[in-house]
Amino acid sequence: MKTKLLLLLLILITNYALATEKSQKIYYGKILSIESTMGYQYLKVQEKNKEIWVAIANAPVKVGDKIGYDKQTIMKDFKSKSLKRSFKEVIFASEVYLPKKDATHVKDLQDVLGLNKTNNQPKLKEETSNPAKPFEKKAFYTVEEIFMWKDFLKDQNISVKGKVSKVSKQIMKLDWVHIQDGTGDASKNNEDLVFTIKEIPFKAGESVIATGKLIIDKDFGYGYFYKVIIQESSFSKN
Repeated sequence: MKTKLLLLLLILITNYALATEKSQKIYYGKILSIESTMGYQYLKVQEKNKEIWVAIANAPVKVGDKIGYDKQTIMKDFKSKSLKRSFKEVIFASEVYLPKKDATHVKDLQDVLGLNKTNNQPKLKEETSNPAKPFEKKAFYTVEEIFMWKDFLKDQNISVKGKVSKVSKQIMKLDWVHIQDGTGDASKNNEDLVFTIKEIPFKAGESVIATGKLIIDKDFGYGYFYKVIIQESSFSKN
C-alpha cells in the first residue's frame, strides 16, 4: 500500500514539474510586421519555418527584432474589432523578452526616459528607515523630499513647483516630463523627478506646478524600472 502511495506521489510531482516547465517555456522568433491598436501590438513573427501572430502590450519593438514570448494563452479564430480583421490563431503573450544582442534600441529608450544604472540598483535601507529629516505633510514638496519620503507618500497625490528640464514626447503613448527644482544631488539620483501625462502643454525651460499620483518601484517591463515616478499627472503655470 505504501509503495503504491509513494508511486502515485512521484507521478504527481513529476507531472507538476513537467507542467511548470511547460508553462515557463519561452519561444523565439523574428518580427516580420507590426500592427498597433488599443494599447496592444500584433506582431507577425517568423518562428523557425512558420509564421505566427503574437499579441503583446505596447513595447519598444520594431520589425527585424528577435523576441521571446510564452504561449500560455492561444486564441483560435480571434476577431479584432479595432483592427477590423480576423486571425486564425493569436498568441497573447504575458512574458516577452528581448535578447541582449538585439536590445540596442531598448538602451536608447532607457536614456530618453531618464533610466540609468542607479535606477536598477536595489534600494538602500537608509532610504526608507532613516530619512534625513522627519516626514512632514506639505502642500508642495521639493524633488529631494519626494525621493526621501517616497514611502510615506506612496499612492498619494503630490505637488511640486519646479522647471521642466526635459520632455520625451509620445513614448508608450505618453509624454515623459522631467521636473527639477534645484534640490537633490545628481550623484544620488534624487534631483530629477519624472511625471507621465498624455500630452503636456508646456515646454522644457518653463516653470510649472506639477501634480500627480506618486508610485514607487514601478516596473514597466523590458528593464524600465523607476524607484519613484508620478503618474496621472496634471500641470499648471507657476
